[in-house]
Amino acid sequence: MSLGDIAGASRPSGRLLLASLLLWLILAVALPLSALTLNVVRFAGFPLGFWIAAQGAIIGLVALVAFYAWRAGGTSAREGIGPALVFAGECVGAVALLGFTGYIAAMGYDGLALPLGMVAGIALLAILVAPRFVLYPVQSISGFFALRYGGSLTRRLAFLIAFVGTGLLLAADIRAGSLALQSLSDIALPQAILALTVAIIAIWLVGALMPLKKSRGLGFLAVCAGLLATLIGFALYAGGSAMPHLTLGSALQSHADLNQKLIIDRLSDVKSLTPMASPFLQLSMKNFAGLLLAVALGIVAAPHLLGRHISQSAVAPGGAVKRTAAALVAVAIIIASLPPLAVYSRIGFEQAMTKGIEIAAIPQSLTEASALGWVKICDRNFDATTDLATDCRKISGQRGFVRMQDLAFTTDGFVVAAPKISGLDPWLEYPLLLGAVLASILAGNALVSGIIVADSEVRKNRVEQSSNIDFRSVTTGGILIVAAALVALYAAIGTGLLAAEGFAVLAAGLFPALVLGLHWRHMNKAGAIAAMSIGTVVTGAYLLGVHFWPVELFSLTGKFSDALPQAAKHFADLQAALAAATTPEAQTAARVALVNDVTSIANWGGLKPAAITLVSVPAGFIAGLLFSLLFRTRNTAGAAGGLSPQA
Repeated sequence: MSLGDIAGASRPSGRLLLASLLLWLILAVALPLSALTLNVVRFAGFPLGFWIAAQGAIIGLVALVAFYAWRAGGTSAREGIGPALVFAGECVGAVALLGFTGYIAAMGYDGLALPLGMVAGIALLAILVAPRFVLYPVQSISGFFALRYGGSLTRRLAFLIAFVGTGLLLAADIRAGSLALQSLSDIALPQAILALTVAIIAIWLVGALMPLKKSRGLGFLAVCAGLLATLIGFALYAGGSAMPHLTLGSALQSHADLNQKLIIDRLSDVKSLTPMASPFLQLSMKNFAGLLLAVALGIVAAPHLLGRHISQSAVAPGGAVKRTAAALVAVAIIIASLPPLAVYSRIGFEQAMTKGIEIAAIPQSLTEASALGWVKICDRNFDATTDLATDCRKISGQRGFVRMQDLAFTTDGFVVAAPKISGLDPWLEYPLLLGAVLASILAGNALVSGIIVADSEVRKNRVEQSSNIDFRSVTTGGILIVAAALVALYAAIGTGLLAAEGFAVLAAGLFPALVLGLHWRHMNKAGAIAAMSIGTVVTGAYLLGVHFWPVELFSLTGKFSDALPQAAKHFADLQAALAAATTPEAQTAARVALVNDVTSIANWGGLKPAAITLVSVPAGFIAGLLFSLLFRTRNTAGAAGGLSPQA
């Protein structure tokens, strides 16, 4: 069976595909990386580089995919906007609302890498994967690997990679939603995680037993409405406009003026401020590109999106690109709202700081945020103000007022704490928090459902559509959600970066084999196994090394680190001190000192963990190409432009 036998399928020409990919690279990567140069020009009150990353590239990608969907053609059933809104809701999740916003608030321009990566990923999914993946009669990415390459190893390896990547995404989603639930109910984080985990399980059970087709899309509309309601309320409260997207340029100027006032009033030092529009102050250009591509390429290979929205069991062959394009419009509205939310969150908080917060009279909102773990005050978490003044007065330069450098927010915690500290009416914050909880449940349900279906399909090697789910598949889903809840509880990084690392696993492990399998007729089982194995091993080794075994990572691969010679020498001295320690207490102290020191230099070329995508994805492509050519056979399964003979 060839692609030409699929009636009504989208058929983008090679010229259209290549031109679209080139424009995608310019809009998603080249222009945002040119921000240092482009910021010299101002556009509608914005530095041009910031505007492109925050809004311009998003508009351009939406227009590109709309044009591509039109030119690619294809006939689809009149399914309405509902399925596209469901698609959008399962892309976003609570991670985007809180995790991505918090990362922007903490990093300024550099934090735009994550949300821009999400939009770029959905655009690339429409251009590169949707027209061809939907032609395979499968229900999941594991089914695609089984049909395209054959054999049990490829499909089981694909499922294992999907399981790990999905677990990290689910953990980030649960953690972000739990923070919103914490803010609504003032309960401890473990209880919030447990409550949200149970809610996701309950929603999955209800959806499995009684699909509510008439309500499809309403969840996303509620999430979007909640975000916009809080954003507009916060903008008006902070002295902005009722159209915060259009007046973000003036908000950036107000934020810069507040930063100056804080320094003049000696309520902050320069290091504690976040210039929102200044690029590459906290991330290098390669890390910005690495994080952006990790999210983008991970979304292209995300199992729950491919199986639930791009597969033949979910959409007509001619409708995959159109549904993805419509979903992109909906996601773009959410993503374009995150930069103004981050900016106005900082403005509201910094306005409260400029009024002067006496240490002896810490407001209850700040104390509660500290007790919930969202912010450290004078390097401690307090649930009462009794010892606060004593501890803070010991800090150098203290004059009796809380300074910016006295506060250390978590990236996610800032988003939920800033409205409280600013004095925003709680009723204006509730829509965002409720939307985040709902978004967490929607995305969590999709992630769990995607793995359950993939497990059933991969074990039984089925290609026909089926709604039956067996006990073992449900057990696998249960293991996934329990593991994700534990990671959510103990993860030491923000949810935005945790999600980026989940996307990095999917990008490195699945993206090369998926794309080569769809577009290169000579790609075979040996190439797929090599591509998945190399990409996963490189990414897994780096993530585990940076987070859990930094000493071992630097000891084995220190020559690839960006550490200065002095840092390497200091590391050797600390290792010697650890070896010379004789008592348990001395060994513990030496070990802590060694780990604390090596954490900042245990890297490859200074890459952030998720940015290893810059290395692992090209390595996967090279391995896939080489092994496919080395083990090439006459009857290579599948072809660019043709389905597997098994179909």
